[in-house]
Amino acid sequence: MNVVTTNLNSPEVFVTPALARWGVGTCESFRSLMRRTRPAAAINGTFFCTRTFKPTGDIVIGGQLIWKGYLGTAITVDYNGKVRFVPTRGDEGYKWYDYANVLAAGPTLVLHGKTVVTPKSQGFHSGVHFTRRARAAVGLTYHNKLVFVTTGKRVYYSELARVMKRLNCEDAAVLDGGSSIGLYWEGKLIVNPGRGMTNCLLVYEDSTSYERYKDSCYPAKRPGGLASSRR
Repeated sequence: MNVVTTNLNSPEVFVTPALARWGVGTCESFRSLMRRTRPAAAINGTFFCTRTFKPTGDIVIGGQLIWKGYLGTAITVDYNGKVRFVPTRGDEGYKWYDYANVLAAGPTLVLHGKTVVTPKSQGFHSGVHFTRRARAAVGLTYHNKLVFVTTGKRVYYSELARVMKRLNCEDAAVLDGGSSIGLYWEGKLIVNPGRGMTNCLLVYEDSTSYERYKDSCYPAKRPGGLASSRR
């Protein structure tokens, strides 16, 4: 198991999703994404269709709704930099007006200190959610630390939930797993995904780095001046 921890009590830390260079419906190698965005730490993001490359969950960057998904537990960042987890279903019409950044992943593993592993009730029905699999997760501890976790061993969600509890997480959610797992820390690819990425979750350790590279988190304009896909 790999664990990367970020102290969110530092006012300099920024947490944000990032998309593949050409936006929704495209993918980019994790290495290339890290090279463009230059975060201090990063982990792969929400589930996505391997055929269309469209994410399953909502994605908000800099207050802009980049993509409207349909399910997931949202990792949200308000305009004061506070991170919180919001269990939700996309059909409930969340507008995310109060949040600067949102990445809806899920299902939930830990909620308010209690283990909650009910994928079907959150809209997750695919078989990958009910078998042992290499996993990735993100959690928020009681001491306001963000925890990125990846496993090399195949585990059930219930086992991963116990891991997140032992890491002192008050809230935690699953990220995409299997060959989508990617983990980066201080210039090193700890885990390199076996496929291209459509989205990921980044941490910048200071405002200078964030301001320098924040525009790279958004989709670029496609060749010919066509804008990348947004909803």
